[in-house]
Amino acid sequence: MVRAHIRGVSSASVSFDTDRGNVYRDTLPESGVGTAVWHTTAQDAAFVRIEVRHPYGHMAALTNPVVLV
Repeated sequence: MVRAHIRGVSSASVSFDTDRGNVYRDTLPESGVGTAVWHTTAQDAAFVRIEVRHPYGHMAALTNPVVLV
C-alpha cells in the first residue's frame, strides 16, 4: 500500500505513477486535508512518483524511496 497524507491544498489532484504509467488518481476534498491510498505490491511498484497538483497549476512531486506496507 502506498499512502500520501496531504494538507493545505484544497481540491488538489493526486496521482500515483509507476513505470507502467498513471495507475491511480484522486481529488482532495475542499478542506485541503486528505489521504490518498493506492494498494500495490513491491513487484508492481519498483518506481513510484506521487504528484500533487493545485487547481491553479502548482505541483509537488515525491519519488522513490516510498515505503510499502
